[in-house]
Amino acid sequence: MKRPHPLFLAHTQPGFEAIAIDEIERSVDGARVRGTRSVADKNGMVLFEYPGDARDLLALRTLEDLFVVVATLENLPPTREALRLIEGSAARATAITSALAQARQIAPARGGKGKLRFRVIARQVGRAAYRRVDAQQALARGLAARDDHRWQAVDDGGIEFWLTLLPGEAIVALRLSDERMRHREYKIEHLPASLRPSAAAALAWLTRPHDDDLFLEPMCGAGTLLIERAHMGRYRLLLGGDIREEAVELARANIGPRYKPIELRQWDARALPVDAGAASAVAVNLPFGRQIGSTEDNRQLYPAFLREMARVLRPGARLVALTGDRRTLEESLRRASKLARREFFPVMLLGQPAGVYALERV
Repeated sequence: MKRPHPLFLAHTQPGFEAIAIDEIERSVDGARVRGTRSVADKNGMVLFEYPGDARDLLALRTLEDLFVVVATLENLPPTREALRLIEGSAARATAITSALAQARQIAPARGGKGKLRFRVIARQVGRAAYRRVDAQQALARGLAARDDHRWQAVDDGGIEFWLTLLPGEAIVALRLSDERMRHREYKIEHLPASLRPSAAAALAWLTRPHDDDLFLEPMCGAGTLLIERAHMGRYRLLLGGDIREEAVELARANIGPRYKPIELRQWDARALPVDAGAASAVAVNLPFGRQIGSTEDNRQLYPAFLREMARVLRPGARLVALTGDRRTLEESLRRASKLARREFFPVMLLGQPAGVYALERV
């Protein structure tokens, strides 16, 4: 009888699940997606099987966090009986042994020697007759009762078990990643409204990277999008700039001597020093009109920006744009006859609704 493949759980920014699924399926041989979940405006979740080494999955750029599932409870009642089921499941879960082995392949000292230190993080969606903290304590009791290790609950550090409580369902997963997956080590300088690296990676991924790309980021901010594209494979040139001198300097600091060939310039994205048809891919985080600019500013900026993108993009090339000012962008797109919408993803960033648009130069 074949043993089932491990079930992994990936966290994404809310609404980015479909983009993460595309990266998982195209980048990891043998991965099979089993479904998605969401936790309000906190994050999306992708469940997938993978028979290979979990360390392969840490290279995926559109993910925020990676876990291996150790137990799932279906048809979970909303009564306090759920607490007994959660505790019992943790005490008996056989998948914890292999999950610990995977975690220690990645970080050999995780959990410490002797007593195995652990902490439980619980999140709850929907109403139930028990509190989130009650479920958290039930899971901790179940783990502490196991006889495979000497388990010790701690407030900080140790191996992390995440309990996600959804209507009628509970998922218990052991965290494999650490903060470096969500907060990349290259990000030393920040700007207001700067993109989270996983969101920047999602935009870069949607441009369909090729080895001969001239990849353009016309409003580069702190350089996150350029760096994320650099990590996705070979390219001919990374070209970025911003109207703000401060942004260009911060991007230079984040990029440092890496990711060559790359060029950074101060410019106006509405009139770029770029030849017509030169760009094979563009990704941009447009001003939402809140922290930077205003909706009125965007009504002037967006149409002019799209006209310039239609000029610099070669036919068939993609422009991937993120904005929280969807109305203004969609109004502008109705007048941009050379840019056709191919994909759209409603997303949430820092609790604010936004949209990712994948456009093609026709």
